[in-house]
Amino acid sequence: MDDFSKTRNIIDNAKNIVIVADKNSDQDAAGAALALFFALKDKKNVFVPRDKNPKEVAGLLTESFERKKFVISFKNDVSEIFYEKKNDGVDLYLTPKNIEDATPESFSCKIVSEEEENSLSSPSFFDLVISFNTASFKELEESFSENIDSIYRCAVINISNDPKNENYGEVNLTEEGVSLSEKTALLLEAMQENINEKTAGFLLWGLTSSLDKLKTSQTLPVVKRLVQRGGEFYFSRTGPDTKRKLILLEKTVKNLNFLEKENLYISSLSEEDLKSNDSTSSDLGFVVEKMKNLFFLPSFMLLWEGKSSPLTVKGVFYSDKEEVVAKIKNTYRGSYKSQGGIFLTQKEDLTAAKKEIITLLI
Repeated sequence: MDDFSKTRNIIDNAKNIVIVADKNSDQDAAGAALALFFALKDKKNVFVPRDKNPKEVAGLLTESFERKKFVISFKNDVSEIFYEKKNDGVDLYLTPKNIEDATPESFSCKIVSEEEENSLSSPSFFDLVISFNTASFKELEESFSENIDSIYRCAVINISNDPKNENYGEVNLTEEGVSLSEKTALLLEAMQENINEKTAGFLLWGLTSSLDKLKTSQTLPVVKRLVQRGGEFYFSRTGPDTKRKLILLEKTVKNLNFLEKENLYISSLSEEDLKSNDSTSSDLGFVVEKMKNLFFLPSFMLLWEGKSSPLTVKGVFYSDKEEVVAKIKNTYRGSYKSQGGIFLTQKEDLTAAKKEIITLLI
């Protein structure tokens, strides 16, 4: 039985699952932990304790839950609590036991959800811990010092890309040079778990944060599948201009194909892709730059439908292969540099234009 199958069996038999990522972990580990939480939470009791995970985990979890409530806290003892309903709301009254305690510093108010608060706590009983980049069992013991007996009785799934990891789990998904989010995506796919939009989004958030140092032959196909499942490259905090461009990047990744012989990635955007997103051709520079510098593609071509009547398919590309540049330059009118350029096809249809270019290059 392979490690992914063992992992699935352990998760299927668990009742209470605690997910932990070393508190000094990076965005990759936080994204993987949150993604796994949202993948499992609808069928399992899953917890990501606030005190055992990076600070941003609690903040992002709070943003992701929809049902909210107010929590009003008072640091000292009270003798009476009551509320008074009004037409436009409600007033809550707290009477301190000691009048000296009635200071502004004693009160606080926050907005949470019941589900969120429960998920961020540590359960009294758990039978499975899934750890991200916790190097040793000793570190895990220290993290669960308040409930040390449970950590000795539970199963541990150890997911790490740290070369110093001691492989202490019942299952050890440890591999250097691979993003934790990519490993988690492959695990969920192998387990045939439903990768929902939130799961896909957090996996993308974690995976893309480490592309400069952690990238495999599977990385871009994994990114494409996550985008196809509704994952987004942005969060609510992203500004509207950047959000618009990132949505266009998502559409580009969805439509991405690979020409193995030429080592060339090619994608396309229809007029509707641009129009529905309020984008213009001026946004395409951002897309090409991200494909080059985020995914480190050696050669990339993007075709899109221009707004002229009739529609005309245009293209922009770069390539580290001189023969690819020469073939495009000798076939299409355009503006070229040594490793790429912008060109105009004679086609009005994206499919026909792509087919013509592929035939030219192979």
